[in-house]
Amino acid sequence: MIYYIIWILAIIYIWFIVFIYLLSTKIDKLEQNILAIFNRKNNQIPSIYEVTKDYLMKHNDIFHELIILKKQDFAENNFYSKLAEKTNTYKRIHNELNFVFKVCNKHQKINKNHKYLYIRETIIEISAELWNKLELYKVITKKFNNLILLKNITIIWLLFPVDKKNSL
Repeated sequence: MIYYIIWILAIIYIWFIVFIYLLSTKIDKLEQNILAIFNRKNNQIPSIYEVTKDYLMKHNDIFHELIILKKQDFAENNFYSKLAEKTNTYKRIHNELNFVFKVCNKHQKINKNHKYLYIRETIIEISAELWNKLELYKVITKKFNNLILLKNITIIWLLFPVDKKNSL
């Protein structure tokens, strides 16, 4: 009888370890996917810059902060970059892009330019996809961190050390 209990506990322990590992792997892949989506969005910045160049009077002033943030993002890129490290830069880029769109929406000629409209719609689609991925990331990291809390109040933490994931 005691052997059955030990076997059941061993199976639960192995299942728990595998589940935590798989969830951790899913979070890492999701982080890389989100970073790739951010890069796709940020790669549209030069296109907006070129399309709007002929229409805006203070073009360089409007895009100055956005160009600095794009350079900062490029400098922060490396193979091991994590989402939590780059979130602040991406938030600032998002706010600057919103500012550029507000300025551009006040000019009737830009709003008739098909290239600008295409780029704007592309960025809006990418932003919607990004929002969905970020919401999924928040849900999964919350579940993962709850499992880590559960692990830390049991004896499992002695045998399987795992750190919490940063949530946004």
